Amino acid sequence: MYPSAARLAHLSPPQRAAFSVSSRLITCLVAESLLRAVYFPLSDVTAVGFAIVLLDDPTSNAVPTSLLPSGLFAVIPLQHVPILSDASSFSTAKPISLLDPLDMVPLIFIVSEDQMHAQLVLNEFNNECQHVKLAAAISRTLENCGWFKQTAFEPCWDPVHLWNIYAHYANLESPSTNEIANEIASSLRWQTYSFQNPAKAPQFMSPNIEWEQSIIEGHPTHPMHKTRSFLPPLPDYVPENCDLYQSNLRFAVVPKVQLKVTNDFEYFMKPVVDLASRLAGEWPAIAEDRMIVPVHRLQVEHILNKFPDVEILSEKYMVPIVAQQSIRSVLVPNAFVDRSLKLAVGLKLTSTVRTISPEAAYLGPRFSSQVVPYLQLDPNIVTVVRELASVVHAHLDGEIAKHCAAIVREDHESTYNQRGERLIVCTALVESGHAGEGGDLPAVIRIFKLDTEEKRLDWLDKFVRIFLMAFLPSVLYNGVAFECHPQNCLARFDQRTKEIRGFVVRDYGGLRVHPETLRATTGVIFDCLPGHSIVAPSLDDVYKRMYHTVIHNHLQQLIRVLGLHYSGQGWRIVRKHLMDIVPKGHGLYKMWLSPDSSMVESKCFLRMRMVGMSRFHLHSPVPNLIHYCGSCDSQNLQNPAMGMNEGAEARSNQPAA
Repeated sequence: MYPSAARLAHLSPPQRAAFSVSSRLITCLVAESLLRAVYFPLSDVTAVGFAIVLLDDPTSNAVPTSLLPSGLFAVIPLQHVPILSDASSFSTAKPISLLDPLDMVPLIFIVSEDQMHAQLVLNEFNNECQHVKLAAAISRTLENCGWFKQTAFEPCWDPVHLWNIYAHYANLESPSTNEIANEIASSLRWQTYSFQNPAKAPQFMSPNIEWEQSIIEGHPTHPMHKTRSFLPPLPDYVPENCDLYQSNLRFAVVPKVQLKVTNDFEYFMKPVVDLASRLAGEWPAIAEDRMIVPVHRLQVEHILNKFPDVEILSEKYMVPIVAQQSIRSVLVPNAFVDRSLKLAVGLKLTSTVRTISPEAAYLGPRFSSQVVPYLQLDPNIVTVVRELASVVHAHLDGEIAKHCAAIVREDHESTYNQRGERLIVCTALVESGHAGEGGDLPAVIRIFKLDTEEKRLDWLDKFVRIFLMAFLPSVLYNGVAFECHPQNCLARFDQRTKEIRGFVVRDYGGLRVHPETLRATTGVIFDCLPGHSIVAPSLDDVYKRMYHTVIHNHLQQLIRVLGLHYSGQGWRIVRKHLMDIVPKGHGLYKMWLSPDSSMVESKCFLRMRMVGMSRFHLHSPVPNLIHYCGSCDSQNLQNPAMGMNEGAEARSNQPAA
């Protein structure tokens, strides 16, 4: 589970934020093989062991026999044993294959150059958490291994400092180093504000927009998970002066010859224009050769700066909007009932500028009408949000055109509310730290009263079964993978029984489509602009992307939050349902379920950011979590077993041999 409230209680919001960002940075450095980490068991009441992250050859799998303090990046006490690369050895230290923020005690040590300063810093936390004793225990363990002698450690509450240590070690170029440092600093600033001003704990019957706006932390492993970087000509707003969830819609008047329009965009926008007219008491005369394009308030300066022929209507025509989790997708109260808008915003969230590319504007309505109806999907358990119409500027430079764009898409909350179902965005289910009674508990445990392991197992079993039944068929039969990570998925629950009924999936930006398989199984010729990033060169590429989205991102965090990871029971449930759904001779079985597939390729957030990639992905091998069978305890060394075969299923909770 998340670090307990007791473990976090002694930390101030800035310190909690520092750990939130730093732990994700370390997770990426290790998972992407940029640095390597080694696990040591520890006989201490506050930690089962600790990880040391090394500044050395990340491709080596050997445990060093000696080490100087200068070769140490960080030391992290662990409340749970991470996934280790050598499951058969019981030596003192083990290489770490996968380190997750939820493995960690909320404390990160670095080597101190001044023993007296380190002692003063540690003494500030010499309370129930016993940081001084913990640092001493770690030092003794390392001394006994012959690595260090009389080395002082101090807590590090500065993720930018950690990044700079790595950037110096890796000899990265200054522009990239500074940009990433600024984004990490932004993530720290906005995460601090989120901890200082937590959203109220949503209730089961709260409208989905309250769930969308209840996010305290967000992405579980991205080091820029809370970055809000405002691109010039915008100033760099501080959180106190910029409410991204409550904003306003402005209107641009654009020559029609400068626009690429798909479907009747003006028809779908009429209720919004009518609302603006009522609020202003009038509507200006718009020439026949001009078209109204909705613009986010934060995008006005970008429009004026990049498109000299575009006029922005005065502020009296503003319309209030409320943002979903992604910020750029918004509801328009009193105008749209079953519609929403996706807008271009010149704002970098995580490591991507949240605009709408010409490729995305072209694809959405066409994929909705030409592909979705023919996919192998069960309409009773999965609904794909259709994109109904779009507009994008015709500027020859797509990097400029993407700043003037909008998409109208469906919103299904009212439909399912009438059917007696409640929609909840899946990201919000794993969030904790809300204001109000029970807000310290993850929402999934609080809302569904999962106060025993039996209840959590039963809930997860039903969730995973329907989730995989919803999203795997189009992969298995059509070569089409939806990006069904928690932000894109809304879970449907029965309002009376709270039972899971199905899912709604939205957004096509992260689709993976193998056109040849799609055509062979549906007869549909995939229509997209040349070079679109969603086109998969092979089916293996589809399966690889699906693994990252479904297993590494969505289900992993849910299983960990439910407390079903380290026992292996959560992954046993995943394996059971995968074995029921995936045919044994299928390519997906070979990549995900074969006993030989101990490692899989997963998305590299940090490597991609370091080379400036966002639309196309880089991957690195990580342990295949589907095969994780839990951990056993031998003299305080918990040894995760990664092997799985058909016989392992019969052994249930026992570790693989």
